Amino acid sequence: MYGFGIAKGMATTFKQLFRRPFTVQFPEEVRTIPARARTNLLWFDERCTGCSTCAQACPDGCILVETRPTPDGRLEKVRYEIDFRLCMYCGLCVEACPYEAIQAGGPLDDAVYVFDHMWRDKRALTRMAREYLGAHDNVYPNGMKAPFDDDRAEAVRQIA
Repeated sequence: MYGFGIAKGMATTFKQLFRRPFTVQFPEEVRTIPARARTNLLWFDERCTGCSTCAQACPDGCILVETRPTPDGRLEKVRYEIDFRLCMYCGLCVEACPYEAIQAGGPLDDAVYVFDHMWRDKRALTRMAREYLGAHDNVYPNGMKAPFDDDRAEAVRQIA
């Protein structure tokens, strides 16, 4: 029966024809984003040690980490940048980070009028992470509670 496939296709077409269209005017309206969606990356400075495994795991090379050793043996993060113009949201940097300092779950704001606004440095990434924590009751995207003390609050105020 050759006409059966055509009849099924036309039935689907007629069923969709009389439904109300589902349209979201994106920059003005934002639909709910699933929790496990691959959206912008959130970088949490307090969790990052500067090991640069995220930058090494990135196939596009959109993460730049520059560190310098301190006298006490730790690494000071001089620069941390993510260029979302190059990012393909594969999540390999999230999987590679041993301290879960970089996590998916940020805002879906890739519709920009100026293309250079998709490049974010350490300050912009920290501000984005603080906004996320403030809106989600101080809980990371992976479900863990973020520590909050007065020293970190002062550091956040100085950055912003």
